[in-house]
Amino acid sequence: MIIRNPENTEKVMQTIAQLGATLALQQCGQISGEISEREAFRVYGSWLRHAVEQGRIMPHRTGNGTNSKKLYNVSAILALRASDEARAELKLR
Repeated sequence: MIIRNPENTEKVMQTIAQLGATLALQQCGQISGEISEREAFRVYGSWLRHAVEQGRIMPHRTGNGTNSKKLYNVSAILALRASDEARAELKLR
């Protein structure tokens, strides 16, 4: 018998909805679709730190210097997060 975790399923659906909304706003030119490293770590926390450490998501810099601002693509973050949550949902089954 397969028992689904409703909380995890809900998280997956919320992340997918956020991804869709972000992509729509990017296409309309309402948002840039990028987030600074500081803000990204504040919003996505340790999950994003682990993804960066594992090389699963990479920032890009605004300039050539080592002190230039690091930016992350919000759509890439949300897509990876949805993938991780879906994978966790499948493991729970």
